[in-house]
Amino acid sequence: MKTLIWMTATVGFAMTAPVQAQAPRDGERLFAMIDVNGDGKLDKIEIAKMMAMRAERRGDPSLNSPEKIDAFLKRADTNGDGAVDKAELGAMRGAMREGRPDAKN
Repeated sequence: MKTLIWMTATVGFAMTAPVQAQAPRDGERLFAMIDVNGDGKLDKIEIAKMMAMRAERRGDPSLNSPEKIDAFLKRADTNGDGAVDKAELGAMRGAMREGRPDAKN
């Protein structure tokens, strides 16, 4: 009986690691949800939708202004291709966590 319990526990632990490694993080799920065309980048239209969701969630319609959308794109698009990829968005989120002024919206 002890051997059966030990084997079951070992298999259980062995299976959780791959599942955890493959589970998308919340940020990745959100990115995929906003990236409607699935190209791995957020273009201006997709960013506008993201900002609209943010404005609604926070109850602040000013967050969805064209000026805020342009400012977000200018700040986040570090390689200048006119879109924001996962790495650029991650870098901006990191800057926001650190409280750097260049990341504020």
